[in-house]
Amino acid sequence: MLSLQEALDFDLDVMTSGFVFTPWGADTCPTLEQLMAATSPSSSGDNATACGAAEENEGEEEEWRRQRRKISNRLSAQRSRARKQQRLEELMATSARLREENRELAASLQALARHGLVARCQNARLRAEATALARRLCEAHRLLALQRVSRWIMPRPRRPPPQCWRR
Repeated sequence: MLSLQEALDFDLDVMTSGFVFTPWGADTCPTLEQLMAATSPSSSGDNATACGAAEENEGEEEEWRRQRRKISNRLSAQRSRARKQQRLEELMATSARLREENRELAASLQALARHGLVARCQNARLRAEATALARRLCEAHRLLALQRVSRWIMPRPRRPPPQCWRR
């Protein structure tokens, strides 16, 4: 595992190069506590005065807090990038699924449009056939009516009764 200083130096080099990479994989990224436990602030020298030691200790603590914030911010940014990448992948999968569904719906719509056209053609043919049959029926009614009228106007000649009736 990298030490805290190696990680900071490495991240600083990477940040200035414009290439975003962390030395840890997404699933093996250490937490802030793990990184901070790996190193601790160094103690002051033996020959420093009490006042100088206190100021130096405060400076070291301030540096320690600053580095801790840096690490925390880097880890937070890494998690943010991972979430963003995951969201992007989800959106891409959703987009692909919706495109496929759109293709299927378009194909279904096209099939239904063809079916509708066939039905309209059949409907037009059947209407024309119904009109022709209605015309023939009307002519048949007219002919039948003429036959009835002609019976009243011109009586039929009487036929002689059949032979079996004669005596």
